Amino acid sequence: MKTKRTSTVITLGALVALVAVGIGSGTRHVQAKVVAPRASEILLPSAKVNSENLPPGTYTTTITAADIPPYFPPEAIAILVGQWQIEFTEAGSSVVTKDGDIVVVGHYNSNPTRVVLTDQQGALSCTDAPGIATGVYKWSLENEELILSAVRDRCAGRQVVLTAHPLQKQ
Repeated sequence: MKTKRTSTVITLGALVALVAVGIGSGTRHVQAKVVAPRASEILLPSAKVNSENLPPGTYTTTITAADIPPYFPPEAIAILVGQWQIEFTEAGSSVVTKDGDIVVVGHYNSNPTRVVLTDQQGALSCTDAPGIATGVYKWSLENEELILSAVRDRCAGRQVVLTAHPLQKQ
């Protein structure tokens, strides 16, 4: 019995094979763009909300200059210090605001112990280098406090905001 995933792999494999052999006699050039799945699609199940996944809602934290590691450049202090809010929607979107302004829009996916966050756009989004948009965190919710610890995240600013203090559920 063929599953959807098997069919997709076979179809993708056939596409790659056809592109590799040139699809024909060579007078026409065919360009194909193969898009790799996002880390959140590989690492975790669907973002459908259930009682074991990260509870959707709004979480807040305040970052002060004392929270910024000493190895950060001085200009990072002004960027990171402030009131932060992250909203996790039931549909799997995430919206981050700093001092009331939307600064990152992305999506997330979670399971009972981990959450994968991927920035898509925004003035402070981590999208300027390959592999930096997605961060993986361990999570727990205790007394309305979301505690995150980085498993893998190349975006140092996101790590500071998400891990300096527990995020308060609103």
